[in-house]
Amino acid sequence: MYQDEIISEVWRNREALAKRHNHDLHAIVVEMQRRQQTPLSKLADRRRQTNGRLAIRSPER
Repeated sequence: MYQDEIISEVWRNREALAKRHNHDLHAIVVEMQRRQQTPLSKLADRRRQTNGRLAIRSPER
């Protein structure tokens, strides 16, 4: 069976995150929301497209 390296990495990262938070969905969501607020995070805003490309922006505070 074909195994996609990118999908495998995403699954490993997902499992590691869940394990760090004892598989507590609320704690995982809180962590992800905190990460989105950091100034170094880049978000793709699909509503704002320029020249057919996604606009990358820093999160709003």
